[in-house]
Amino acid sequence: MKTIKLQNINNFIVISDVHLRNPKDENTKIFIETLDQIIVENYKNKIDALFLLGDIFDFIAASKNYFLNFWKEIFDKFAQIKQLGMQIYFIEGNHDFGFEHFKSKTLNHYFTDYGDFIIEFEHKIFGLVVLRHGDNVVCSNSYHKVRAILKSSYFQKLINFLLPGFIMHFICISYAKKSRKKGEYNKLQPSFLKHCIENYTNEYKTNFNKKIDTLFLGHIHVFLDTSLNNSRFIVGPDWHSAPNYFICTDHNLQRIFVKSDKQILKPNSLLEN
Repeated sequence: MKTIKLQNINNFIVISDVHLRNPKDENTKIFIETLDQIIVENYKNKIDALFLLGDIFDFIAASKNYFLNFWKEIFDKFAQIKQLGMQIYFIEGNHDFGFEHFKSKTLNHYFTDYGDFIIEFEHKIFGLVVLRHGDNVVCSNSYHKVRAILKSSYFQKLINFLLPGFIMHFICISYAKKSRKKGEYNKLQPSFLKHCIENYTNEYKTNFNKKIDTLFLGHIHVFLDTSLNNSRFIVGPDWHSAPNYFICTDHNLQRIFVKSDKQILKPNSLLEN
């Protein structure tokens, strides 16, 4: 997986795992209001970058116009933000397809860069920052093998050729719904998570001869802000506990909550054992 190295990132925003399902539902309305809130924030404190850490949609194949039209209001909002001069990076999650292998002028209109990658930059407060979705950090080896196939250029181009967008949407939304009912994220053991993060930070130091100071991940659906292996480890912000986002400036980090009647989970709940 490639790493994109950025410079001059002082103020930035992180959003992860929104899992938008229906353009007309309450969650989508709240997300649009959040993007409007970010636009207002940009006028108060210039925001250098908006990082979307994957699974913003419950399923999307960006190679299909069907999905771009289905989520037109969201993509128009991305374009509006980008036109303000803010960089927007869309990192593929395990529910996102058609970004990495289908570069286009259309997607360039919405995003500064997009695909299946890692982001790295130096920050005045957070040190060496690394951002990624995280499914191939905190999942088993068997998952990695399946992921490699699903994310391959050959597989995605084949499926893109064989299946129209509306059939893709029906199949994958149905699968995502069944997966949620199984509660797969609740099965993630704290000891396994710690092992994965420690391994990843150690490998990073060995391979690149530098230490991660702050690691942002998505995927887990539980808000965490803790220290592991001498690195600050931040997961989320998850929209399953309450719609929210991180705003990071050259002097602090804030977790901003958007209006919601959902219960707010305490940080570090997954690692309290």
